[in-house]
Amino acid sequence: MAVERKVYVLYTGGTFGMKKDDDGKLAPQKLDVIKDFIIRHTILYERKPGESDKDVWNRIVTPDGLITLYHQLAEDDPKAKSQKYKVLYRMDSLPTPIDSSNVTPKDWSDMAEKIKEHMGVYDGFVIIHGTDTMAFTSSALSFILGKINKPVIVTGAQMPIFHPRTDGLDNFVGSMLMAGYFCDREMLHQVMLYDVNKLYQGNRVVKFDCDSFSVFDSPNVFPIASLETTIKLYEHKMVEPIFPPSLKSKAFTRAETPEVRILRFFPGITENYVRGILVGADGVILETYGSGNVPDVAWLKECLTEADKRGVLMLNCTQVYRGTVLPIYATFEAHVIPGYDITPEAAMTKMIWVLNSGFNPETKRKILKHSLYGESCAPPYCSPNVEPGPKGEREQTPE
Repeated sequence: MAVERKVYVLYTGGTFGMKKDDDGKLAPQKLDVIKDFIIRHTILYERKPGESDKDVWNRIVTPDGLITLYHQLAEDDPKAKSQKYKVLYRMDSLPTPIDSSNVTPKDWSDMAEKIKEHMGVYDGFVIIHGTDTMAFTSSALSFILGKINKPVIVTGAQMPIFHPRTDGLDNFVGSMLMAGYFCDREMLHQVMLYDVNKLYQGNRVVKFDCDSFSVFDSPNVFPIASLETTIKLYEHKMVEPIFPPSLKSKAFTRAETPEVRILRFFPGITENYVRGILVGADGVILETYGSGNVPDVAWLKECLTEADKRGVLMLNCTQVYRGTVLPIYATFEAHVIPGYDITPEAAMTKMIWVLNSGFNPETKRKILKHSLYGESCAPPYCSPNVEPGPKGEREQTPE
């Protein structure tokens, strides 16, 4: 008898499931349209001699609506093939599929709640999402979901699945393969992003291209897996996240989303510009030069120091594509927290999550100073030299 694995697929919108409307503009389609198309695509590979489309449909779709994943994928995992794994999946969606440029922190909470709601029933999870803000969502979910024991994979497409040259079906198949047949691999028990034959750590990715099919990269860490003619899991190259004890945060709502801003430095930046960003902010992501450098002017240090006294949390990340911010520049003296090699997307979502958490100010700063879920090379939150809890803590600093 086959060993069954179940995958929960959450369709949120994005180019993956779009068609042109009467005005010629791409618009997200309803879940039933997406599901029907994917089932019909599966039938192409699952039909046996003499079977009609209806025969195959009745064979691969269970009475309660679970869909059988392509059987041929089992050949890509020797363990799954030998144990005769059978992967079933159910497709669900947010109430209204949206373009990812309209995603808000509230949507991150809604996605996380869907995952949590079904965590005990399914063995893996795939979220279909638009590519424009996918790196923000995969980063945010890594903080909201925290330590998990099942794979959660975010994927999407540059061209809709209804287009003959779509990349969406390949991304869907690859994501389902990893979430289904490979769900027992402990290294995959985290939030990840899948794009064109590569599986990345979800809070380590950036979108670097908008014209290609391969649009994501992980600048500072190696991909988790590569799916070419053979599938390779790069466990020996992974930086293993050290998960802290469960840190529960409040759910995001539009009314309660904290005021987080980005301060990107450029030659000739003025005091008025900087003050305009710092005043009224709850948290600020500084995108600085090189390894965290900023102009050496008295007014800038004064602005940052005043913001710190007002309780504004500030996290310093480099505006360079690849590299690490070090706590050796003037910003460090103004209590700006070094972000090490955190991406701007992970920095922004981590800041929003921390500010929304309800933790006391001391704990918020401590969390930002350390790596919680492998999002940076900062000292891990639960390292031997860092005691959890807001009192009696000892901070670990770089040599």
